[in-house]
Amino acid sequence: MPEETQDSPALAQNEATEDERLQGLVAQVRADLSGEDAATVETAVRRRLDDTGIDVDEELVRRLVEELSA
Repeated sequence: MPEETQDSPALAQNEATEDERLQGLVAQVRADLSGEDAATVETAVRRRLDDTGIDVDEELVRRLVEELSA
């Protein structure tokens, strides 16, 4: 019996939408920075948005920081 091979990168098979990626980013920041101040959360949110290539407006960044640092 021939072995099955993976012919494309694993991540390419399960691409997430930008909204799903944003939800994952929020969950990760919430888990990693629970209880941190707004400045720390804002730095992390901006860095992770940049790292993941998610483009959002300043209003959404502000709302995320407010929600995650509350």
